[in-house]
Amino acid sequence: MDEGVVMAVVLMIMGYLVASIFYPLLTGGAAYTPTPRRAAAMALELADLKRDEAFYDLGCGTGEALVEACKRCDHVRGVEIEPLRWLVAKLRARKAKVTLGNLFAQDISDADVVFIYQYRGSINDRIARKIKAETKAGTRVVSYEHEIENMALIRSQDDIHVYET
Repeated sequence: MDEGVVMAVVLMIMGYLVASIFYPLLTGGAAYTPTPRRAAAMALELADLKRDEAFYDLGCGTGEALVEACKRCDHVRGVEIEPLRWLVAKLRARKAKVTLGNLFAQDISDADVVFIYQYRGSINDRIARKIKAETKAGTRVVSYEHEIENMALIRSQDDIHVYET
């Protein structure tokens, strides 16, 4: 294979990887930061996720919270806008339904527990408005690292905050 072709392929792959980090930011979302496995497990424990409940991870990345949720719950769903991370999440959490798309277009009306790990400010505010507008009263919302304003905090430990709509 010609060195120029190899270099072009390598540059395209590198460009895609760099763009995948910033693509969600360009679409009004947040950049990618993975949830540590220990934090995902602790978050689901604090949320008291039950086997028959519906769990959603909005902006699921590579699926760490989905993998943990599949151990506790039969109705696990994730949404990821970036194709490479979506594919990784789909392969890692085979029992979950993982949707490639914008989390704001996802119907979450049947959610019992919603997990988010986004960034402070407008993105969390938009997600909180969506959750409040679409979920039933009593839905538990787990936010890793970032607090959600105007939502009732029911439990908090370390960087994990559990709210109720």
